[in-house]
Amino acid sequence: MILLLLISLAFASLELERGNLKALFEKFSEGKINKLELKVLKAYFETLNLGVEPYIYFYTKGLMLEKEGKKEEAIKYYLRSIKLNPGYNPSYYRFNFLIREVENREFYRKEIGEILKKRFENKPPVIVKNPENHYIFLVEKMSQYLFVFKGNKLVDMYPVTTGRNIGDKEREGDGRTPEGLYYFTEFIDPRFLSDIYGGIAVALNYPNPYDRLLGKTGSGIWLHGSNEEDRNKLPFSTRGCVVAETNVLKEDIIPKINLKNTLIGIYKVIPEKLELEDVEAFLRNWKRSWEKKDYDKFISFYSKNFRWKGGGLKEWKSYKRRTILTKKFIRVKISNLTVLAFSKIGDRRPRYYLVEFLQEYNSDTYSDRGIKRMYIVKEGESLKILSEEFTIIN
Repeated sequence: MILLLLISLAFASLELERGNLKALFEKFSEGKINKLELKVLKAYFETLNLGVEPYIYFYTKGLMLEKEGKKEEAIKYYLRSIKLNPGYNPSYYRFNFLIREVENREFYRKEIGEILKKRFENKPPVIVKNPENHYIFLVEKMSQYLFVFKGNKLVDMYPVTTGRNIGDKEREGDGRTPEGLYYFTEFIDPRFLSDIYGGIAVALNYPNPYDRLLGKTGSGIWLHGSNEEDRNKLPFSTRGCVVAETNVLKEDIIPKINLKNTLIGIYKVIPEKLELEDVEAFLRNWKRSWEKKDYDKFISFYSKNFRWKGGGLKEWKSYKRRTILTKKFIRVKISNLTVLAFSKIGDRRPRYYLVEFLQEYNSDTYSDRGIKRMYIVKEGESLKILSEEFTIIN
């Protein structure tokens, strides 16, 4: 009754006049809601008799203080909220938008850094498997941080900034940073970089095979520096790339990147829980069918949407028929396996996996050794290989 009475009045807010609660919830999550709208939501939840977690109260208090122009007090409440719930929390966004507008910004950045370190004392579930001395990069758009894991341990973390528009990238020029699993493809020659990149940039393989399956477009997504001081500490301000502090990028981050085998996952929020498929068992069965020269079984591991450098599934079948059935024996060794999973908010299971490993192949007529990468998706009840590429190493 309270909600109906409020909405029936002639409010200045268009969404209130329309009775559009969904829009109010969206504005609330983005920190753009006004006092009157907050009162409506409060009344709405009171009619439902729902309990509200303390971190939501702190977030709401922060919004109220922010609307009153009390930015530093608002930041303190956002931090209190994040301490209570360091996983997904809209307080991260408001904190990041406000932090550049207060004098004690470094003090508050240090506080949130300590929260994030504690949050990742144990590896997140998206790192399914990673060799002890192998680096994986994770970027979280919510907290505006890049996390470096060596094996399963967090070893470094750096503030970064991502796209000026918060959502997942879908098309060229949308100002969004893509969310997904990628690898680094090349270090851009500094001679071809404008000053705004700080003389250093490394390209990602966006759009990846899963992105292309979804029809996403765009290109030129890089991890790069800047010629602006503290550019990495201006949250949500790029055209889609990930920007880190230039000297840190040159001295600490780039030395950890190997173009042959360094993966980077970009998430809106790095999840705390995931139900994972047994990717290792899948790879063992794939390997076994190859070694047994069971052509039909081997092909069954590949998606109907499979892509490789030679085309699609049809071309792959033809190629593998020739290279499998003509051999007297085949032996395959897999080592240094890395498995990274991708999910979005609300996902119970990963949307796909990126796997990478050292593959040693031997047959009666040919042998090689190199890095293999696969994107693996779920089709129905089974895992399938969406794409595969192999780079020979000495």
